[in-house]
Amino acid sequence: MATSGRMLTCSLLRFHERDGQFIRYTVATDWCTAKAEQKPQQTGAKICRFFSFGHVANWSLNFNALKSSVKPYSHGRKWHCLGEHAMHDSPADDMQDAQGAVAQLLQELGVSKEDAVGISSKAPVYIRELVDAVHELDDAHLWSSWQGESGGSAIEHDTFRNKILQIARTKRDMGIFPFLESIGVNPLSTRHISRYLSAEPLTCLIQKIDFFKELFSPANFEGRNISYMVRRMMMQLSVSADDNLQQSLSFFEKMEAKRGGLTVLDSGDGILARLIESFPKILLQSMDKNLKPAVDFLESTGVPKGCVGMVLLCFPPAILYDIGADIQPRIRTLKKVPKKNVVRGITRCPQLLGYSPDKLKLVLNQINSLGIESKTLARITAFSPQLLLRRSQDFIKVVSFMEDLGLNTKTMGKILDRCPEIYASNVEFTLRRKVEFLVELGIHDLRLQRVLQKYPEFLVMDVDRTLKPRIEYLEHAGFSKENVAFMISGFPPLLGYSVEEVFRPKIEYLVNDMGKSIKEAVTYPRYFSYSLEKKIKPRFRILQNRKIQVDLKTMLSKGDDEFAEDFLGVSRMLVPLTNDF
Repeated sequence: MATSGRMLTCSLLRFHERDGQFIRYTVATDWCTAKAEQKPQQTGAKICRFFSFGHVANWSLNFNALKSSVKPYSHGRKWHCLGEHAMHDSPADDMQDAQGAVAQLLQELGVSKEDAVGISSKAPVYIRELVDAVHELDDAHLWSSWQGESGGSAIEHDTFRNKILQIARTKRDMGIFPFLESIGVNPLSTRHISRYLSAEPLTCLIQKIDFFKELFSPANFEGRNISYMVRRMMMQLSVSADDNLQQSLSFFEKMEAKRGGLTVLDSGDGILARLIESFPKILLQSMDKNLKPAVDFLESTGVPKGCVGMVLLCFPPAILYDIGADIQPRIRTLKKVPKKNVVRGITRCPQLLGYSPDKLKLVLNQINSLGIESKTLARITAFSPQLLLRRSQDFIKVVSFMEDLGLNTKTMGKILDRCPEIYASNVEFTLRRKVEFLVELGIHDLRLQRVLQKYPEFLVMDVDRTLKPRIEYLEHAGFSKENVAFMISGFPPLLGYSVEEVFRPKIEYLVNDMGKSIKEAVTYPRYFSYSLEKKIKPRFRILQNRKIQVDLKTMLSKGDDEFAEDFLGVSRMLVPLTNDF
């Protein structure tokens, strides 16, 4: 049979039949594809689905009567079947209708129209589930059994949008599922979290999310290296991990394993969704009794408004604390420390807010036993607050380690004042390894004690990436192992000098320009502490012009006025030569 215009005849159909299985009929044009399903209980009868541009028409027919009963024709972009009007919209139309239905449901729950439309448009997984559920019930004619005998038939012939609405209402998630998905929560987590939050009105949840969005605004994180602070906390924290702290560490470990790692903390993008996945309990907190008072308290303590979100993000359990019963007693434990130092300590180490007052007092007593002054405690609180979170036994291990090296209490107090990080370090993996490095170099006993007293900072340096490369360079430059040990013993800060910025340029100038042997640096290692441009070169040129030969110590150890009097014949230097390094 032929067709004219837009009429379609059965002579254009070709098919392959398999008894009891799906049969696909393909029209010769690209307009439609038909599927037929064998119904064993109806001999010769088949259920056909005709698709055109995503539109579906379902009806029962006798296969032998296919030519006479099916006369599809084009009407705009929809295909119709004479004698049957039940059909689905295109996938895009279905999704749009479903979004409208969900938005309607959300408004019935008290959500504003603007928020309802926004939520429904950002919950594609939830919408897709509803659409698929309606299609399955339509295709299998199961609306009566789904809804029950009463009203089932009415629903089956209802509009697609109303069917979506009926399905959504029976989910009983009270709109929480699409709302969580709309703010970026992983759909795999939304179902569990929705049940956890089921007793909370959706309008209250929206209010809390708006509160957190403002708190964790990317603008508040701009220029703050939060990822570095979190990494440092994960490495240095040695307090016994209670549930809250363990959950915080787990939160950051999971984040580190995902795409972008901890660097997403610096921008604030997507942080809220990840926070809710790990700490859904924060959405059960009262706005007036918990959330707002927590922020107000931190601000009243002195934490800058832009830093409050950072503090709570780095230690989320603080959101769950009671201000009067939990946080205030911990702050009062540091009453001898100036307020500004406490604030800085909290911003650098928010975990202070969760540390037990009794444990904090114990650490403070141990620190005071080393004879430190109150200003030192203030500096520790501000710049090394992780030390206050040390377990008592770990602090004692460091003290015992120092005692074994021959250091007395007064010296240990000075070391604590100068480099508090040492007392927050692990004895076996950090401190002992640095000491063993110096011992292998030939520095031990009294010389080792001198190094510890004069330059304790080396104890927190990396052996493989910092100390070894510097020693290896000096040996490569011509210094023997014994020379290096002698230089470090005489001038311990040598351990802290950079190869490229200090050693290389000053050794090259010493040998190539000054014409001296590197052994002169062995007898006067302090040579490396003076500025090459501001002191070494100017003084050498003055002596060179006057053809005066002196050793390094004579050339550099004198003050400007003494140097001028000895080598220029004047009582004072008109243009001071500083020894700034």
